[in-house]
Amino acid sequence: MSLQFKSLYRILFLAVVTQSASAADSRVTGVKPSDCRPRDADSTCATAVAAAPAPADPLVRPLYDSSIGGVPSAGYAYWGYDFASDAEGVPSPFPDDMFVNRSPYPVTITLSFTIPTAHACGKDCLPAVQFEVDSSWINVRPPIVIKGNSASATYQVRPGQGYGWVIGLWQSSNPRLNVTLPAGTNSSLEQIGLPSNPSIAQEVPATASTCYCWDGSNATCSLGNRYSNGLMGYWYRSNEFYIRAGAFNNCPPER
Repeated sequence: MSLQFKSLYRILFLAVVTQSASAADSRVTGVKPSDCRPRDADSTCATAVAAAPAPADPLVRPLYDSSIGGVPSAGYAYWGYDFASDAEGVPSPFPDDMFVNRSPYPVTITLSFTIPTAHACGKDCLPAVQFEVDSSWINVRPPIVIKGNSASATYQVRPGQGYGWVIGLWQSSNPRLNVTLPAGTNSSLEQIGLPSNPSIAQEVPATASTCYCWDGSNATCSLGNRYSNGLMGYWYRSNEFYIRAGAFNNCPPER
């Protein structure tokens, strides 16, 4: 091999090695911002992938996911009111105050809470949650699902069903309401019986009216106060019923 050919071969060999090293280095360190788009699976774009939003559940359509207003810090309270019947000035199809799902779709209601994890508190860590459903006020206590510092309870409401719920916080906090429909369906909070903004509990003062008494007479009475998001008042476990503030009637006592 001539000296000239050896020199040329050496130059070509070094050029190829340098080019290969440069290409490899580019693959590791030369990633441009435009190469790292959200949802990219390339390992060099780990930061962009991690920052991408979590994929939505394709099986549900969210209607609401935020706080519930008016939850008392102690004791139990009940939510449930037929806003549509009240707006139309007609009696509700349910004898007691209940939300009514007037949509043709099942609705999934999830109540969730933040629970303490920094100290031992046993069952007092968990909220008390139960649903009241149908005209006979069936008591449904779904299992509490715990995940990290979150506890939740879920119930699916049928089309046309009346429903309400009871909450007792105990040592839990940050009560939230999540409402979803099946994917591909379309409805609104109002159609499924809920207020347009469950996070606001604005007091609706009591009004007096005439009621019929047990002896056939008429007297002045009032159902009491309620709140704009369906909060009705304190719930008493002893008789499984709620009491509105300011409720009264002037009927004679029963004999």
